[in-house]
Amino acid sequence: MYIRTGSRVLALLLATLGLAQAAHAQNDSPDIPSVTGTWALQNVRIVQAPGRVIDSGTVVLRNGVITAVGRRVDIPYDARIMDGGDSLTVVAGFIDALSNVGVPEPARQNNLPAISDRSNPPNDRAGIQPERDVRDMLDPTHDSVDAYRKLGFTAAQVVPHGGMLPGTGAVVLLDASGMRYGDPTVQFMEFEGARGMYPGTPMGIMAKMRQLYRESERRMRIEALYADNPAGLSRPVEDPVHDAFFPVISGDRPLLIHTTDALEVRRAYDMQAALGFSMMLSGLSGGFDVMDAIKTAGTPVALTLAVPEKADWMEKVKDDSLASILENYDPDVRTATFRDTEAERRNLEALQLQSRQKFLAMPAGFATAGIDFAFTSYGVKTKDIAANIQAFMAEGLSSDDALAALTTHAAAFIGVSDVMGSIDTGKMANLTLVTGDLFSKDMKVRTVFVDGRPTHYTP
Repeated sequence: MYIRTGSRVLALLLATLGLAQAAHAQNDSPDIPSVTGTWALQNVRIVQAPGRVIDSGTVVLRNGVITAVGRRVDIPYDARIMDGGDSLTVVAGFIDALSNVGVPEPARQNNLPAISDRSNPPNDRAGIQPERDVRDMLDPTHDSVDAYRKLGFTAAQVVPHGGMLPGTGAVVLLDASGMRYGDPTVQFMEFEGARGMYPGTPMGIMAKMRQLYRESERRMRIEALYADNPAGLSRPVEDPVHDAFFPVISGDRPLLIHTTDALEVRRAYDMQAALGFSMMLSGLSGGFDVMDAIKTAGTPVALTLAVPEKADWMEKVKDDSLASILENYDPDVRTATFRDTEAERRNLEALQLQSRQKFLAMPAGFATAGIDFAFTSYGVKTKDIAANIQAFMAEGLSSDDALAALTTHAAAFIGVSDVMGSIDTGKMANLTLVTGDLFSKDMKVRTVFVDGRPTHYTP
């Protein structure tokens, strides 16, 4: 791979100005102005979207927008040229459907004052802060931004750290010069109870959610009446928590609920049926047990990129032996006496192995069932993401379905399909350039373009 300017005239001009060496050495430093905002990526394999491949072609970017894609493309005179030498593959920049990237975790506060009434604690102590806007918490210099970009991610839907209702989420660009992009997208919720106070249990969380929602509906009606004719009416008292629910109640903003097992998914559906809000789901660690309900409801979903860790005994057993353990699993095994525990132990190990493989096969199962899904790294260590995708593929997930979960389906999930998710003329220049087969152990991210600005990870 090498980079050169696209015009003899431009090269002569640069030489005349004495800038050619500086332009080559700048490596796109934010402190030095770019010579041009136009790039041509030529002799590259272009995966425009899953199933749409140009074996060798050119992509032209100008000022953050894709202006041309194809086998034969005219290269603008002012373009800097990156030649892939037929070894680079270009895909749409990966999108994380739900993440905390670029959102620093707040320091833990010790020695907080005691709460006099634990059945009715202050909202911030109970994890109820839906009025918070994640865009006010972004730090483009946070280490996580570059860590995700090195994996090929160019955009993400991020949410605040917190408890049951930590705030609104938004789409961001993984750009060190600034991450903001657009308005709030979702109201975020998870089944995380407050410690030692209400709501601290799943039932308490559901009850609190119903209470807040009904109170917000009532306040919304009162404000509408006052706006229509305020004569003789007291001005409604402002309440930021209730106000945060107004877009959810009106249908302008969905409630994105993060779940960790199938029971939480069912509880989310129960709340939706009772309250009537528009819902999205993420996580779904036990999603294989509620696949039919999700397909019937048509709920947008983002599957977790987390993978259960192997038990110690699994690490010591070879793959062919693991397969033999699975084959010998008997759900009806019973031991004759308390001394005869070996058969039961082997059977429990087989059940543990079966549960793990069932989880690993879940993305492939969703794809086979025709359920579109994105991927979320929420709660997942960055260093595990690539290996976990490979683990899903080892259990049947295709490369195309993995790519869709990180591009086209992810873009649809966060509502940016018109500008992200595929390599098409007119879309934002968010691109990931790799060597090696997609998602294989040999894949290496070489360059990432975010809004047309490149970051190179190899010379």
